[in-house]
Amino acid sequence: MDFYIKRGQKYRIRISDKESDAVKIAASNLEKDLEKVLGGGLQGDEYAQASVPEVDSAENYSEIRIGTIGMCEDIDRIAGNLLRDEKGVLIKEAYLLCVREGRLIIAGSDRRGTIYGIYEFCEKIGVSPWYFWADVPVKEKQEIRLPEDFFRTDHPSVEYRGIFINDEEELEAWVKKHMGEETIGVKTYEKVFELLLRLKANYIWPAMHVNSFNSKRENGALAERMGIVVGTSHCDMLMRSNNREWRPWIAKKGYQDAVYDYSVPGRNREILQEYWRESVEQNQDFEVCYTLGMRGIHDSGFETRGLENKSEEEKRQAKVELLETIIRDQRSILRDTLGHDTMMTFIPYKEVLDLYDHGLEVPEDMTLVWANDNYGYIRRYPSEKEKKRSGGNGIYYHNSYWAPPSMSYVFLCSIPLAHTRNELQKAYNEGIRKLWVLNSGAMKPLEQEIEFFLRLAWEIGSENALTEDVDAYVADWIDRNFEGGIGKEVSALLNDFSQLTNVRKLENMDYDAFSQTAYGDEAVVRIHKYEELFTRGNAIYEALPEKEKDAFFQLVLMRIH
Repeated sequence: MDFYIKRGQKYRIRISDKESDAVKIAASNLEKDLEKVLGGGLQGDEYAQASVPEVDSAENYSEIRIGTIGMCEDIDRIAGNLLRDEKGVLIKEAYLLCVREGRLIIAGSDRRGTIYGIYEFCEKIGVSPWYFWADVPVKEKQEIRLPEDFFRTDHPSVEYRGIFINDEEELEAWVKKHMGEETIGVKTYEKVFELLLRLKANYIWPAMHVNSFNSKRENGALAERMGIVVGTSHCDMLMRSNNREWRPWIAKKGYQDAVYDYSVPGRNREILQEYWRESVEQNQDFEVCYTLGMRGIHDSGFETRGLENKSEEEKRQAKVELLETIIRDQRSILRDTLGHDTMMTFIPYKEVLDLYDHGLEVPEDMTLVWANDNYGYIRRYPSEKEKKRSGGNGIYYHNSYWAPPSMSYVFLCSIPLAHTRNELQKAYNEGIRKLWVLNSGAMKPLEQEIEFFLRLAWEIGSENALTEDVDAYVADWIDRNFEGGIGKEVSALLNDFSQLTNVRKLENMDYDAFSQTAYGDEAVVRIHKYEELFTRGNAIYEALPEKEKDAFFQLVLMRIH
């Protein structure tokens, strides 16, 4: 028997009250999505917030049954063996969608697996992950139908997949205007976390320029309720956002002489330990990832005024020993406060990489997170020894980068997706499979790059992965969000734009970058190529249904304009 719901027909969603809040939130969003696609029809009394009995006949209602392994015997019986590996172990974050006796079953091996199954179905019925952040209209339908043999199961290739909201002043300005918040906070993060889960991500480095994520405990509590793992970047240790937390914290404590420098012994180190310990205590009930080590406040260099009276070689060795002491003391704070193991990262970035290369010992259960060169190239792969670390390896990849004016690109990303795929494929092949995080700036207008990165992290190494062929992927992405079969044409348009723009990023333009007299008037040839893209893009835009024009401008046309 097929699963189907017709517009106006009654249907019900069934879920056990034992499920986590994260799964219940996603199920509630499914309810809203179905209403957008089909109109009303949900039987409110059947949206189970009590123990669910054995499923009865679906004769009178179309039924969607949602459950996580271990939460419901019926789901365990249907999906338990389908979400395990060849050794019988549950596959982390795996989901199953199937039709059984006219019912749709959405099951997960854990809470996020179930959530990904829910949102996979949401997109399948016509709700884009970008319905909020890019105004992609919902595709209304007269009916939803899946055949009786429908079956889909999937799981991620990279364990932790997420983004870094960085240089986020533009996002904050938008938040003030549209979200009713004075800065990026709970209301905005709710939408950010939902987007990430719809894109099958599970991880974030939150905004750290305009505010501190820790400043409101509810930010972390919300991430926990929704199922997102929160970490911090290379300059923020033990969940602290030093740029916005350190000085207010010492002022509140009344500490007059405290400095963010572990080379100053005695009371100063005790103050730093207190600072870190309070952050761990605030986040101890949440699923978080702790960055260990130390750099200066706000992405500045490692501060070591206590080591000044040494030669350069002596100073470097002293810094190595000091950083090892810092990591040891931070791990002690985690052990004493949490009482259990937790995910820990070490990010050998900028001057800290030099210390790592000169003998810094990092405990093997910590994940080494390598940074690319800020312009799309992976510059470091783990050695054979590093590949064997129990903590694994990660990558911090930039599609946005703040630097001196001749180097920055914080608005438009022009790194071709094919280039990104090629570099990340090499990273995956070299054992970087634990964590992938993308510097996505203020999120917009990097929607294309964000979704591609997260999709690639999910499916890399899998058979028939759509991201193997970037042109086909972009065409599919466009056709999932817009009508009219324009995907192939728009894919070529976006590829031409990124190839042309990556020769010289718009933010790095200079008066003499392209000659007006040499190479066949290089400058005017370039201008004419942009004019062609402009004309092609506008023609596609004008032919779209009115309801799709805003979304098309945001996802495609704005960068060309």
